[in-house]
Amino acid sequence: MQRETKTDNAAKESGLRELPTGRLKYPLTNDFMFKAVLQRNQTALKGLLCALLQMKPEEIAAIRILNPVEIGGMIDEKMMMLDLKLELNDSRILDVEMQVLDEGNWPERSLAYLCRTFDQLDKGEKYLNVKETIHIGILNFTPQGFPKKLYLEYYFYNLDTAHKYSDKLSIRVLQLNQMSSKSEENEKSNEINHWARLFKAQTWEEMRVLAEKNETIRECVFTYKELSADEKARMQSEARDEYYRRLNWAEERGLRKGMEQGIEQGIARTLISNIDHVMENFQVDLANACRGLGTTVEAYQAAKELLE
Repeated sequence: MQRETKTDNAAKESGLRELPTGRLKYPLTNDFMFKAVLQRNQTALKGLLCALLQMKPEEIAAIRILNPVEIGGMIDEKMMMLDLKLELNDSRILDVEMQVLDEGNWPERSLAYLCRTFDQLDKGEKYLNVKETIHIGILNFTPQGFPKKLYLEYYFYNLDTAHKYSDKLSIRVLQLNQMSSKSEENEKSNEINHWARLFKAQTWEEMRVLAEKNETIRECVFTYKELSADEKARMQSEARDEYYRRLNWAEERGLRKGMEQGIEQGIARTLISNIDHVMENFQVDLANACRGLGTTVEAYQAAKELLE
C-alpha cells in the first residue's frame, strides 16, 4: 500500500511538472471549455459540487450529465447556451452555468432557468415526485444591487417568519470578481475561493499552484490540459471567444435587439463573421466551420440572404 501511495504521488508530481507555462489561451471562464472539462472529469465535477453545496465526497453516489456537449459536434443553434445540466444522486437536478457577460438581466435569467428545470414532471406524475432543483450561476461580474460577497445562496422564505416554503428551489451565485485576497475564515469558504481562483486563472503557473493544494482541482487541471491540446476543442473554444467579442461589439452599437426572437441583421452579421473567421484561421471548409460554431450551413446561408 505504501509503495502504491509513493507511486501515485510520483505520478502526480510528474504531471504537475509537465504542465505548460505562460498564459492560458482559453481560461475556464470560456463556457465551452468549462463545460467540456467538467463533463469529462467527474472527480473534478464532484469536487466543485462538494464545495458549492457543502457536501462530503462520500455523499455523492452518482452524477448523470443530462445535456452533454460533443467535442467537435453541434452546439445549441439558437443561443449556444452552454449550461451544464445534471442529476445528482437521482434526487436533485442542477443547472450550472458560467456567465461572463453582464447583460443586466441575471435575476430574471436565473429564475427562468430555475423554473424551466423545476417543471420536470411528465403528465400524470405526482407533484410530490418533483426533484429538488438548484440553479448555480458562476458569474464573472456582480449583478447590480447584489451583495459584494464571493458566494450567495437564495431560498424560498417567508419574509416575516423566516419560514422556508420549500426546500426544493434554490439559487446559488458564485461571483468571481469578489474573491478575497485575504485568508478565508473557514474551510468551506476557502474551498470555494480555490475554485473561484481556478476559474479566474490566466496562467498555467496559477493553475499549478492551485493543483498542488487540492486533488480535485488537480484532476480539473489535468483534464483542461488534455482538452486545450485537442484541435476540435480549441476550435470550439475559439468560436465561443469570438462569439462574445462580436456580441460585445453588437451591444455597443445597439444591434442586439430581438436576439431571442431569432436571427436579425446584427446577429446575422455576427454569425457570418464568426464562420468566416473560423474558416480563415483554422483552414477548414464551410461545413466544418459551421459545425465547430454549433450552427449549420443552412443558417449561414439564411443569414446571407437576410443581409441581402
